[in-house]
Amino acid sequence: MIGCFPDPYPDELLYSVCARFHDRVQYPNKKNTMRELFGDEAAIATVGLPSNLQTLVSMLPPGSPYTVERLINNHTLYPFYAPFLDCEQARQLWADMEGARGPSIYMRSGIMASTIQPMEWLRFCPVCAQEDKELLGEYYWHRIHQLPGIEVCPEHNVRVLDSKIRIQNPQTRHEFVSADRGTQLPRSRSYKLFNSHQAVLLRIAQDAAWLLKHQPLIPGLDILAKRYRELLAERDLATYSGRVRVSELLNQFCECYSPELLKYLQCQIDVESQHNWLFRLVRSPKGSQHPLRHLLLMQFLGHTAESFFKLPQQFKPFGKGPWLCLNKAADHFRKPVITECELAYSKEHGKPIGTFSCSCGFVYSRTGPDESEEDTLRITKIRAFGSVWEDALKTLWYDSSVSLREIARQLGVDAATIKLHAAALELEFPRPGKRQTTRMSRTLARPLEVEPGVSEASLHRYRREWLTARQVYPEAGRTALKKQFQRVYTWLYRNDREWLEAHLPPRMAKSPPPVRVDWEHRDIELADAARQAAIQLQTRPGKPTQITIAAVGRQLGQLALIQRHLDKLPVTAQVLSELVETREAFALRRIQWVVECYREEGICPQRWQLVRRAGLRPEIEGLPVVQKALDEAVESLKIMPLQYDRDRSPQRLAF
Repeated sequence: MIGCFPDPYPDELLYSVCARFHDRVQYPNKKNTMRELFGDEAAIATVGLPSNLQTLVSMLPPGSPYTVERLINNHTLYPFYAPFLDCEQARQLWADMEGARGPSIYMRSGIMASTIQPMEWLRFCPVCAQEDKELLGEYYWHRIHQLPGIEVCPEHNVRVLDSKIRIQNPQTRHEFVSADRGTQLPRSRSYKLFNSHQAVLLRIAQDAAWLLKHQPLIPGLDILAKRYRELLAERDLATYSGRVRVSELLNQFCECYSPELLKYLQCQIDVESQHNWLFRLVRSPKGSQHPLRHLLLMQFLGHTAESFFKLPQQFKPFGKGPWLCLNKAADHFRKPVITECELAYSKEHGKPIGTFSCSCGFVYSRTGPDESEEDTLRITKIRAFGSVWEDALKTLWYDSSVSLREIARQLGVDAATIKLHAAALELEFPRPGKRQTTRMSRTLARPLEVEPGVSEASLHRYRREWLTARQVYPEAGRTALKKQFQRVYTWLYRNDREWLEAHLPPRMAKSPPPVRVDWEHRDIELADAARQAAIQLQTRPGKPTQITIAAVGRQLGQLALIQRHLDKLPVTAQVLSELVETREAFALRRIQWVVECYREEGICPQRWQLVRRAGLRPEIEGLPVVQKALDEAVESLKIMPLQYDRDRSPQRLAF
């Protein structure tokens, strides 16, 4: 039984706790420590995902608060990897750590198969180390600092430094090395990470710290991929039915993260491959990916790890429900009484379509997703009106004091729809009222030639419905009427074809065949126009606009053409690649514009004012070429020309 096992510190690795125990007991042979802790002198001192934890817990005194669950969740790297594993894979990894299957852990977690190499050295934050020494009297290894991709301490925003303890060292694989023995603070007190990507690295560290502090959330790879596609759909990078627009996704992702940063994080993307890690994340999962890549994608989609994992597991573009009934004729109009929403996706644009069916018989659909409260009152299409609505129509139809327009207003439709449904319900034409028209009566007063086996009432009803449709939609052609009034058209075609042919709209003239596009000629014209558009964007007064493919396309009014058919426009593509501004070049142009503005205003700003007005992001501001331009701009603005007042001698403006 272990009698003096140290109490773990906050966020301390179990490896670090065992190392402090080893320093306390001072066994002459390091294998004695392994035997006492894990019952096996050949056990390996694993840093991130240790095994034999059930044996370790059994060695602790009875009543010890340290259970396997507490050790895994609070003092190993399991909570960092588990959320991005398959549910069964995460369960097996837990069982391996609890038992003695150490060699299979790194295979199970996907670390061995990942192209992201594990850390070579144990690492520490110098500020954390100083605080630990002052408060606790000793150093210890923090979990957060041992994760791949963590270059910044999320608590102090300073560089994470390498210790002198190598993780993969055959000589120390059976020995726990404490932070007191491996930490050496640098002489320099400047720990800031002067890196243009520090903001991104800090957010990654903060997300990783959040994952470590929470119980492992294991939604499963299918749920993760589904959430990614839903968030991509909100940015128009995928359809809501799940089809990802991979080209647009790749372009925007590479604009968000520079190749230098992705290489620094070992997350380079092979843009020529359709199976690169980014595409595998958003498609149906066939294996786990390194958590660092998931965190990069979450950042790109505008989420932190916390906000991403708190998203609902089931996509509900129209909310939870119950939903409102929008039947104006019902006494429960605009009340949440609908409990079922049938979800489908449009074949045309992939957006979700919700169909809401009420007990009153009213069925309507809406194209989503809902983005505001006003959207819940919107109807895209009424699919069925129901008995309550039809009874209200019958009542209002025979009320001579109510006009046709008023009926339409009260029932929430237009007058043409009222006429069509009145005909379908075989209501009296013309409707009773002070101003009765005999137009419909005259239309239907012609003698009817009754076909054998067809009742005069049916013939009269179907002819009346067809004439009403022709009157309501006078501009509709044959195909449109046939499609919209298929029931009436089919009956008349079978039973009264001669009359139907006489009352069809005239045939429309065939449109001429489409003219084939001369892509070569269009390419040359568009390339010249792109050059002119870039000049116009550069010389346009006011705040500068970055010269991008999208900006040039919008300036030309040909953005859709360029986005969809750039492969057919090689000259234009070459011109655009030459015209597009890098982020550095655009930053320099913004600095130049801000300098001119301050000169016209006669103001000598401070450096931070110039940076803010130019709208420079931290990662751009940190670039050497931008730093040099800022220094020159500040110096040039310090030498202000003399300002002359009309009635006074020349004097320099005071600041």
